[in-house]
Amino acid sequence: MEESGKDLTEKEREQQAEIQSLLLQLRQYQAQAEQTTQELLFVRQAIAEHDKAIETITQLKKMKAGDELLVPIGANSSIYVTLSSADKIIVRVGGGVSTERDPDSSVAYLAEKKGELENTQREMTTILQTIEQEAQGIQARLQELSV
Repeated sequence: MEESGKDLTEKEREQQAEIQSLLLQLRQYQAQAEQTTQELLFVRQAIAEHDKAIETITQLKKMKAGDELLVPIGANSSIYVTLSSADKIIVRVGGGVSTERDPDSSVAYLAEKKGELENTQREMTTILQTIEQEAQGIQARLQELSV
């Protein structure tokens, strides 16, 4: 009878070790999910900025030199400016480098970058879903062990 008691204790130790391992994995998945969610938020913000820039350039194409604009300067404040030229847009292309482009090529460039961001968003959403599924599997296993 003593040996069966010893076996039960060994099984309990193995179960406790598995629970500890699963809890550690669950915490890691939760941290990954949180980080991926934050990164996804940044990607969504970048997409919104690209949409705003594309829309602004599209509206600027309808204007002519000398038209007055209201330009936000931050802290819920704006200033009036006079448009000197609607045919030159300065676009940052990366690495601290900016280039002057015409409105159509600016919109095309921004649309291309927006498409890349949307692809990244889809990939990150898939990764997040995978992480969440793995975490749910671990939670289910923990519930089985707790019964």
